[in-house]
Amino acid sequence: KDKAELLSHLGKGASREDGRHSRPAALNIIQDTLGAKNVNVHVIRSSLIAAGMIGVAMGGELVSQNSWKTIMIETLKLLKSKQCGTVAKTVLAQLHGRCFTLTNTMESVSHVLGVGLAASAGKGRKSRMSLAMESPKPRKTSANSANSIEVIEWLAETTERERNLELIDPILDRNGLSMLINLFFSHVDHRDQRCRKNVLDGLMHCVLYGVQRLELDLTRVMRMCSGLKETNPKGWNQIFQNVKVVLEEEQR
Repeated sequence: KDKAELLSHLGKGASREDGRHSRPAALNIIQDTLGAKNVNVHVIRSSLIAAGMIGVAMGGELVSQNSWKTIMIETLKLLKSKQCGTVAKTVLAQLHGRCFTLTNTMESVSHVLGVGLAASAGKGRKSRMSLAMESPKPRKTSANSANSIEVIEWLAETTERERNLELIDPILDRNGLSMLINLFFSHVDHRDQRCRKNVLDGLMHCVLYGVQRLELDLTRVMRMCSGLKETNPKGWNQIFQNVKVVLEEEQR
């Protein structure tokens, strides 16, 4: 209880203008707390809320902090927690668009899902980022991470939210979009029906993101999903029809 209160004060203090210099140290404490084993639920909740407060105060600077990647990974893992999932979801919603976008989150998401990002043939980040495939093949999920159902649901909702943001900075490029499609593809055969539905929803929002925000041609973006056409033609067709309906409605 005392530690939960301390973390709460830490979040409030570091999020104030006069506490800006203490933010990196405060985030390191939050990182260590979220990454530790067997931590009290109240302490975890206070850590998440404090991270949210500090993130809102920092804006885009948050993702350049060394502690951010661990905080993001641990927060995504907590989405499945009965006691902390709601708080984790609220904090991520608070920070999305203001501090992070899909572009600088994909690596953390792929880590939690246990899926490699696109086709990483070369070493190093740059070559991996530039090697997104035209159409990743959906694969059977050997990486059925315990967190995947909630994380895929969050990813689908966040893709929808991001494509509707007024300003997306940084915005996904075509390679990034292909990687995002690949993350959804990795769970296309998941045993959980809700997860499979979220995969199809997520893919639909990926296609709309490509058409509306990246101004890509619809047939070209659908080609990025052509791996789905081979394994689940009904699902592919459903996405195509739904996208056309949304585009027609939004053009009225």
